[in-house]
Amino acid sequence: MKKHIVVIGSSNADRIMQLPHLPAVGETVTDGVYSQAWGGKGANQAVAAARAGSDVVFLNAVGADAEGVAMTQSFAADGIDTSRIVVAPDVSSGAALVLFDGEGRNYLAVAPGANYALRPEHITANAEVIQSASYVIMQMEIPVDTTLSALAMAETAGVPVLFNFAPVRTLDVPVSHAMTGLVVNENEATALTGIAVTNRVTAQTAGESLLSRGPRFVIVTLGADGAFVLDADGLREHIPAFRVTPVDTTAAGDTFCGALTVALVEGKSLADACRFASAASALSVTQAGAQSSVPYRAEIEAFLQSHN
Repeated sequence: MKKHIVVIGSSNADRIMQLPHLPAVGETVTDGVYSQAWGGKGANQAVAAARAGSDVVFLNAVGADAEGVAMTQSFAADGIDTSRIVVAPDVSSGAALVLFDGEGRNYLAVAPGANYALRPEHITANAEVIQSASYVIMQMEIPVDTTLSALAMAETAGVPVLFNFAPVRTLDVPVSHAMTGLVVNENEATALTGIAVTNRVTAQTAGESLLSRGPRFVIVTLGADGAFVLDADGLREHIPAFRVTPVDTTAAGDTFCGALTVALVEGKSLADACRFASAASALSVTQAGAQSSVPYRAEIEAFLQSHN
């Protein structure tokens, strides 16, 4: 089998509403604009990797419903191998509610649905495609035992894993050497280390703590302030963010992870891979929606060239 990236994770049908401002508790905000799109961290990262130029296999579970069919068709249209997607007959596909305002800030709520039907036996059944991958990408929106099973399989096979510890809904998945690379935002880094991450200095401090637990590299993303990158060989570098006018930050982190992995597979240095991923992420926040905002390879390269 040709070398590929395997993404193991979630997919959701996103119900999106753009509002003049985000509501306070008990407040009703009218004059919203409604749309529906496809999301879920795993799906977003699979689409990001595929559009950035990689062959991608997506290991996921959807419901036996119209949303599951439509999502699978959408993934296939992006060239993603959907043959490993599990159809769970007795549960709905994952769903998310997304509210965002004119400054790109958002509220998200998720009903996992079929995402929790992806079980360790599905990891075992797909051992060949995982063990032959150039990289595996994972997040925290599937069951813990499934996540641990996939991490163990990849580690045993010597396949590198990019682990996006998002969301931090449990600490039952330890940060360890099974994660070649770990990507977290400020809130996730804070939850994992107990260090309040508010700037580059505290991002480095939290990153050092996480790096000491076994990953080869750690990236702490800082939103508009870019990302702080650390690796086991001594790299300590702040990667500035590209300046754009944000429309919707949904899937910005997922776009970063997918594009980053493609760049690493192609042999770019960690710092250069982060710049490539930052460009993809910057482009994504200029568009509304999750997968609808993910840029293509030509767009990323043109953006980088124009910002040299």
